[in-house]
Amino acid sequence: MRRKTIGSTPWDVVVPPKESPKPATKPTKKTPAAVPVAPTSGSGRKERLTVHVNVEVIERAKNAVYWTPGLTLAGLSENALQKALEGLERAHGGPFDQRKAELKGGRPIK
Repeated sequence: MRRKTIGSTPWDVVVPPKESPKPATKPTKKTPAAVPVAPTSGSGRKERLTVHVNVEVIERAKNAVYWTPGLTLAGLSENALQKALEGLERAHGGPFDQRKAELKGGRPIK
């Protein structure tokens, strides 16, 4: 008996049948355990923050997220920012005072 190469109908090539195989998974060189994410303080409300970051740092972050189950770029960024702020506040002797105005956007003045 010959095996069918394109499915039961020619349309199977264009539109796969509903019973398609499972999607390919990420390669697993090593599978570390899921990273626990430290809870952040605050209201839980989130807001977008757009920043420019060195390309090498971005690539390292993407690689870390790819190979760490449960980790996202947003989670990694928030945790890193939280740790950096804790270090700055520790060096400052406590939290910074509330700013008096919004930060100015755009390029810094030279």
